[in-house]
Amino acid sequence: MGKIGTASNKNRTSPSNKNEQKVKASNRSKRKKAVRRNSQEDKENLSECVQKTNVPKRKREPLHPTSNISDHYPKKKRVVSTQKEFYSMSNRPIGYCLIINNFNFEGTSLGNRRGTDKDKDDLTRVFENMFFKVEVWDDLQASDMKNVIKELAERDHSQMDAFACCILSHGENGSVLGIDGKPVPIRELTQPFAECHTLVNKPKLFFIQACQGKEAQQGVWMTDGLENTREEGTFEEDSHSAASHGVPKDADFVTGIATVEHCKSFRHIKYGSIFIQELCKQLESGCHLKEDIHSILTKVNRIVSSKILLGCKQMPEVRYTLTKTLVLPMKQGS
Repeated sequence: MGKIGTASNKNRTSPSNKNEQKVKASNRSKRKKAVRRNSQEDKENLSECVQKTNVPKRKREPLHPTSNISDHYPKKKRVVSTQKEFYSMSNRPIGYCLIINNFNFEGTSLGNRRGTDKDKDDLTRVFENMFFKVEVWDDLQASDMKNVIKELAERDHSQMDAFACCILSHGENGSVLGIDGKPVPIRELTQPFAECHTLVNKPKLFFIQACQGKEAQQGVWMTDGLENTREEGTFEEDSHSAASHGVPKDADFVTGIATVEHCKSFRHIKYGSIFIQELCKQLESGCHLKEDIHSILTKVNRIVSSKILLGCKQMPEVRYTLTKTLVLPMKQGS
């Protein structure tokens, strides 16, 4: 009897347990419905994504060039100064002017340079009127020319505004000759002044009357334009032939040579050389008018090149490394 009663108690279920079972069954049913609903939504979303990916891409329109890029990207305004910069020429004297005048070549195969004293005198007058302190050396051998140049380059130019050197001699391509017939490269004449600390940023002027070879320049026929001017009188050549040498291109130099390389230059036996005489004339007139050295030497080139000398032409050559505008002063009334 006791055992049977115990078994019947195990099979008996209370009302509270029945309610819990019903709640659990209801929750399971709800979860299944939610899972089925979410699965259906995922399928629909996936279908929409597939449809979107199958839509053809829109073509990119080509870029069209614009005629004025500044309309889209405005430029910054730049202030550019148009004012010229000038070398200062306020000191007196302005600077030294060295003139080397080689006349006597009797110990060589070269002839004496008749008419060179006229060039020397005119250069002395013009450069003194431009407030230079002029020093003249006559008839120097090649070694003496180098020594004079070296001594002058080692001076103190701190109270000066410029330097000038004029060399009158026979020459060959890239060199001038001492009265012993030995060449001095133009570079060896200019380089010591390029290395002079008290002439830094100051103009250094070199004017060289000498042939640069033995070739004669020929003219070219012109249909219209400047007429050639024939020079009458007795002319000689300042020439000798030898190897070529270079000319330095350091800053603040002007190197005016009577002729281009390989060619002759001409000197009148009484009135001086064509190049130096025209240089003196244009310096005197141009400096009075406050013209810059570039304009003056361009006139010299034009006038000298228009002449006919012993049936030939002469074309001066000017080399510039100036970094400012150079206007040389001239005494009033000179």
